[in-house]
Amino acid sequence: MDQSLSMLARLERDVLDDSVALASILRQVLIMGAHASSASLRTWAQQELKGYSDPAGEVPAYRKIPAQLKADMFAGSGQFKGQDISPRDLPETVKGVGNEVTIAWGVHEIQATTGREGEHIRLGATNMAQVARLMTRDQRQRQGNPFLVVTSVYWSVSTATLEGILDQIRTRLTEFVAELRSALPNGEEEPTSEQVQRAFTSIHITVGDNSPVTVSAPVAYAEQDATATVPAGAPLELPR
Repeated sequence: MDQSLSMLARLERDVLDDSVALASILRQVLIMGAHASSASLRTWAQQELKGYSDPAGEVPAYRKIPAQLKADMFAGSGQFKGQDISPRDLPETVKGVGNEVTIAWGVHEIQATTGREGEHIRLGATNMAQVARLMTRDQRQRQGNPFLVVTSVYWSVSTATLEGILDQIRTRLTEFVAELRSALPNGEEEPTSEQVQRAFTSIHITVGDNSPVTVSAPVAYAEQDATATVPAGAPLELPR
């Protein structure tokens, strides 16, 4: 690392270089937040690095992504894999399962997952095995087929969509640097605490309540493999 560069200059150089790992850039932002006594900037950088581990907490809107619900099932001698389903196909007792998931993993885990083979990955969450059992019971009653068995319910997520999360983070970091540059007089390299805080506020990282289903660990496999199960995250609302 070039020690002659200011903290801001190093951050500007690295955020514009796609070969520099996003995690490395966020660590620089974490240090900058500490120097500027910006708790909000520091917290954001920490959560992007380590993941949004609190299921009841808040996650930025760009981490909520579309995900197609799918099911694997047997019907007599027939086997059907990767069948598109909608939330309306699920029993009324199953709440909070839709065509959207919140990705709470750290950036390194997201990057590793996008590098897996296949254009889509399969994601599951806590209690999805119970969802499959309830759907089996419900579909047997609806269709009058006692031999129907739903073996798994999961989401299919495009790896390009996960890459989009990483791009959103890098774009916000670029906007943050641009705001700092615009606030500094020519020749100045060290922003004040107030300038850092204003720049971070200006990039509009909006957060909201978690969607009911949060995929909070990078346990995911290429679409042809077994459904991933995630041991942590906001629980699905299921009947007792």
